[in-house]
Amino acid sequence: MVEASKPSHRLKTQDTSFLYHETPNSPLHLGIVQNFDGEIEFESLIEHFEGRIHLLPRYRQRLVFAPFNLAHPTLEDDPNFKLRNHFTRHRLPTRATDVELTKAAMHAYESPLERSRPLWELHLFQGLEGGRSALLWKIHHCIVDGVSASQLLATAMDPRPDAPAPVPEREPWAPTNLPNRSKSLLDAVTALVQNRLDEVREAERLLISPRRLAERGAAMAGAAAQILQMMSRPIVAAPWNSGLVSRARSFAWLRVSFGDLSVIRNALGGTVNDVVLSIVSEGAARYLKHHDVPTAGLSLRIACPVSERRGSEAGAMGNRLSAMFPELPAMPMDPVEGYRSVVEETERIKAAHGPQEIYSVGAAADLVSPSLQYLISRITGGIARMIIGPPMGINLVVTDVPGAQVPMYLAGRQMIEFIGIVPLAGPLGYGVTVVSYNQSLFIGAVADPRLMPDMEFMKSCIADAFEELKAAAQRVLKGHRNHSHIQRLPQRTLTSATHDTLNRRQYKHS
Repeated sequence: MVEASKPSHRLKTQDTSFLYHETPNSPLHLGIVQNFDGEIEFESLIEHFEGRIHLLPRYRQRLVFAPFNLAHPTLEDDPNFKLRNHFTRHRLPTRATDVELTKAAMHAYESPLERSRPLWELHLFQGLEGGRSALLWKIHHCIVDGVSASQLLATAMDPRPDAPAPVPEREPWAPTNLPNRSKSLLDAVTALVQNRLDEVREAERLLISPRRLAERGAAMAGAAAQILQMMSRPIVAAPWNSGLVSRARSFAWLRVSFGDLSVIRNALGGTVNDVVLSIVSEGAARYLKHHDVPTAGLSLRIACPVSERRGSEAGAMGNRLSAMFPELPAMPMDPVEGYRSVVEETERIKAAHGPQEIYSVGAAADLVSPSLQYLISRITGGIARMIIGPPMGINLVVTDVPGAQVPMYLAGRQMIEFIGIVPLAGPLGYGVTVVSYNQSLFIGAVADPRLMPDMEFMKSCIADAFEELKAAAQRVLKGHRNHSHIQRLPQRTLTSATHDTLNRRQYKHS
């Protein structure tokens, strides 16, 4: 008996938003660049995935849109699926540098994914100096977020070079036929009715529990008020927000060891994310100063996606995202002073349960019909093309993706670098993805080269900010050791006391 294929899956509201807002110049697929120690042969790569594509059933499915957008699209088995169609080999010049790799990878990355087949591609780059190979993944945001993309790689890769192959598929894959228009219409109407029934049941539960209704209403009203208040505060007009993005992309990355991160956290407290936000925002501030951008009294507003996955959703595809929006200094600061402002801002947002409230507002979009959501996306897209700049928006996205903390292998080759690429859209011409892997953080920066023609300078600003923050932390730790006879204060108190000794330019949150 042929094993049943993965049933069709209707996308959620948040997933579908990445389809509705996509444009030719703003393809909304995620990117992953992997560098490997050694040559990966093209046929070996395909053979590797042939042995495990059955473990990734959604990657054999394509989109089917509902008639009249009565319901969100579904993922259905693609009867024309051929694994080889999703792989492309690129032969670089012998002993090609990372600069040449970056140029070739961005050329491959910039084109949108073809919606008539499963929404992913894998590009192999051969010929890198040192005998290395590199892979570029393109995966549409409607089927993965950062967490589920990381879980995809965990399935696609091995924890050791000689790992046994996965258990093969029990029977040859037999895709179901794509639904015809009549069936799609019937399924869409059924889904629409079911959603309305679910909403009625939820309304009944709220009505019989006045306390729950009041809490839900207060939470959503509070979140909406916070969003409106935040959006009313002006932010810096950064050059990378001065126009709509084109399809072209520039890319750069740097590596930071967990050991160096530990030095900073041991001396100054905070979290890994605080370190990242500190050096990225400081790098942006130095970039703005170099380009004589007015920043007096203004902040950088950064969108930081936050996973809202529950334990039961750990392996689920799709998106479960909220966000927080820290507002950070737009002018260069003393390293410790700047870091402290970041810690204070993120702690303030967490104490106010900002991400959870943002998620509750986003969940309310499920009450809007798919056809109206599509229309709204077209209207807002048109408005965005007429109104440029971030006076009430955000300056950039900084997203964090967890990865394995041990070496991983593909086709017997060890992955030595793992860098993410966040999609750009509208006037957001610059974004940063931070990936943790094998006791290191890889900070990947992507930009529209028309809006940021000097990406390498931005990279150097971030790198310099990190080195200066690390050096400041080392001085703090050295001071602690020199006064070891004094009882050590709690980390938060000690950090505050240390800051009082500095010539601070106090940054106050507006």
